Amino acid sequence: MEELQDTMEVTQLEAVINDYISREFVQDATLLPLANTTPLLETGVLDSLSLLRLVLFVQERFGIVVDDVDLVPEHFASVDAICAYLRSGTGGTAAHGEGHG
Repeated sequence: MEELQDTMEVTQLEAVINDYISREFVQDATLLPLANTTPLLETGVLDSLSLLRLVLFVQERFGIVVDDVDLVPEHFASVDAICAYLRSGTGGTAAHGEGHG
């Protein structure tokens, strides 16, 4: 039963990210429905401003902190890449308070 729950969580994460990007950033209707593998930067779905908006959304929605060093194209290249980054635990949680300051 736990495995099914994990699968649902995986699907839900992709769905949340995909839905937000599709609603907020996709200007070209031919890209819809947005595939989780669609290259977001290469297709122009994300630019520097929309990337910052996406990072803010991710931080607020999932309660993590995306460190400046993690703002690299590889982490935001596609919905799959974003979800892999989020699952990797690379992003710090807001509760950790790692003493930066």
